[in-house]
Amino acid sequence: MFVSDILVQKGNFVFTVAPDATVAQVVQELSARRVGALLVLEDSDSVVGVVSERDLVRALSAHGAAALAMKVREIMTAEVVTCDPDDSIDEVMAAMTRGRFRHVPVVRHGELLGLVSIGDVVKARLSEAQVETEALRAYIVAS
Repeated sequence: MFVSDILVQKGNFVFTVAPDATVAQVVQELSARRVGALLVLEDSDSVVGVVSERDLVRALSAHGAAALAMKVREIMTAEVVTCDPDDSIDEVMAAMTRGRFRHVPVVRHGELLGLVSIGDVVKARLSEAQVETEALRAYIVAS
């Protein structure tokens, strides 16, 4: 199974925020959208970072309530690991585990195509394992 299969199932809409938005705005957006991260886009199409719940916790721990007035660019993760739609879910899961992050933008030739979370990847892998199990059962019964 590939990243493109996940995007077909979940769609490719991505929630985003501008680098000059405040942390308070990010908190409201994450809560309203019920997501764990927002991509930070500059000029409406260039990914410059990702801001996640973890980034918020770090900022609040370091700056207290004053963090809410800070700009996204001050707390975001700027070194964003991306994946290609043709990457296998096993490759993406390994990269997420290795890098200890939970959200990966899907990019091809500089164009943002979507975002996959660790939940999306695990769900796809479980579905794939279920299909494999059913195929093995059918094979055993037929033997």
